[in-house]
Amino acid sequence: MADEPKRTEMPRDDIPQGVRDLAAVWASAAKVAGDIAHAKRTIFLAYVAEGFSETQALELCKTL
Repeated sequence: MADEPKRTEMPRDDIPQGVRDLAAVWASAAKVAGDIAHAKRTIFLAYVAEGFSETQALELCKTL
């Protein structure tokens, strides 16, 4: 069907390797999420340092 996602590569028969690959993807996603959170906090603190209230800074961060 047209609505089904397309595979980027063929499924692997090696299930243990697939699990290891999935664990690596999860670890990478967790690191990226941590980096994003750190960047958002830095932006928030920069707004506060520029004189915005914490409420205003939070609202500005929500627009990113």
